[in-house]
Amino acid sequence: MPALIQQSEPIANSEQDYNEGSAQGFLTRYGLLEKWPIAFGFGAIFGLSTPGFDVWFLAWVGLVPLLLLIQGCRQKREAAIVGFSFGMGYYLTAMRWFLGLHPLNWLSLNDLLSVQAAAAVWIIAAAHQALLITAFAFCVFTIPMRASFLPYHLRPYYPYLLSVPVLWIFFMWVVGHLEAYLGTPVVEVAYSQFQQLELIQICKLGGSQLLDFLIVLTNCAIALLIMEYTRLVPKLGQRIDRLAPRGGAIFDLVLIVTAIAIAFSWGRSELVRSTDSTRLASSAASEYTPSVITCALQGNLNIEDERMGTTTPEGVAQRYADLAHGIGAGLVVLPEGVITPTQARQGMLAAKLFDVAKYEKKEVITGSVEAIKDSYVNGVRVISTDKNTLQSSLYVKRRLVPFGEFYPQTPLDALIPSQVKNLMLGHQGGFVAAQKLQLLNSLWGKIGASICVEVIYPKLIANEVRSGASLLVNVSNLAWFHNSPLNKQILAAAVMRSVENGRYMVLATNTGISAIIDPAGVITTQSFAGKKGIILNPVRFLYNNTPFSKMWWL
Repeated sequence: MPALIQQSEPIANSEQDYNEGSAQGFLTRYGLLEKWPIAFGFGAIFGLSTPGFDVWFLAWVGLVPLLLLIQGCRQKREAAIVGFSFGMGYYLTAMRWFLGLHPLNWLSLNDLLSVQAAAAVWIIAAAHQALLITAFAFCVFTIPMRASFLPYHLRPYYPYLLSVPVLWIFFMWVVGHLEAYLGTPVVEVAYSQFQQLELIQICKLGGSQLLDFLIVLTNCAIALLIMEYTRLVPKLGQRIDRLAPRGGAIFDLVLIVTAIAIAFSWGRSELVRSTDSTRLASSAASEYTPSVITCALQGNLNIEDERMGTTTPEGVAQRYADLAHGIGAGLVVLPEGVITPTQARQGMLAAKLFDVAKYEKKEVITGSVEAIKDSYVNGVRVISTDKNTLQSSLYVKRRLVPFGEFYPQTPLDALIPSQVKNLMLGHQGGFVAAQKLQLLNSLWGKIGASICVEVIYPKLIANEVRSGASLLVNVSNLAWFHNSPLNKQILAAAVMRSVENGRYMVLATNTGISAIIDPAGVITTQSFAGKKGIILNPVRFLYNNTPFSKMWWL
């Protein structure tokens, strides 16, 4: 057992002392040629933690190899390439749903070209996202750090156990979520834990970012322990506290594990409290938090049906009308883009849904593609016979999908034929995004709507809750990806948004997975992917805000 208290070992107080005091490690003997395939392989293993594979515990140790490889690098360029290799392995595994774009016969591509196109999109998207881990690895290598939690006024300045998680959060949750970055951050590490209900309750306090911080912090503590007990990589600078390096590494890990245990215990009590507070029973508060039987319709129309006309517009209208008719629900939710300009014509789906709302006394929420001022918008519309709800019944999508709903002005834009653009976007020029927040007015309260990947942006959803949304609804069309793991990853993001904001979430997708999620993140009912059908469950309109939903700066 190593000594816990440091006796006489001096603290390194200059860069020279720091570098000379760190013994060369085993990994430093090897060059980039040996390191990058190792980084790629460990990144691919780390990707198995994402929803779809669901090996969730890998998230708690999967970053350790990257941190050790960075510490074993000799140059900044080497660290950056190691980070990129790890990122490529991770994102190629986690974003394998891009391969679900095949077959692309609706773009008039044969099977060979279809596979090549899907693979090219997959690789380009993974490389783009891997740039975030590249920047992370570069900064971890470059910034002078020392072990433990405490900073120091001389070089190395920054505490490893705080600096590395902060860098991760900055690149993944700040840079990666910027509109200018053009990324789709569907596979954040925190989403791997969406089924660990006790643990994800801490997202009420600091969002998924807090859970991400805790996961990366754990990886850092394990990496430090390996650094101290092996000669694999050079050791970090000496600790500022009086703990001996090896004893301090054990102490740090024990402290973090204790914090996780406390979070787990608190989360278990929160689950019990949330279950009691949202139980659908008569109470004095029921008039302030009304409950309503809600259903989501899953039409299961694939992309070929939509783009190649294998199913007629009349057939689509009748399919959804049959699903919507005769349901014992007060609120009916349909997926993204169900109402198109064609379906808005007389006698088509919009008219049939209005009849359902009128004669069956229901309120219908449906995805709707509409023309506004010579531009198309991707929206969510409330169909109701109540005059008060019709005053503000349309939500317009705020975060559009790059190259799917709009084409940013980039060099790549000139390489894409206009015919391909029109086929992919469905409308000349793509969609126009809303510039301000819009809530849907319902008979039971205000609803915060989101469309498809908007659910992966915590700030968008929290802004709706702060503005008065008492129920969350997401409508999605995942048919583009042919029943790929993307449906599980969208579901995981929806679970996290429910917990963060303490709201029920209704997730209605065209091809599945559709689900109804309670404020504790419990999936109360969900559909099978690739099946036509209905899910039905009570929800409540809730009004109390969580600490996270009050944090306007996040």
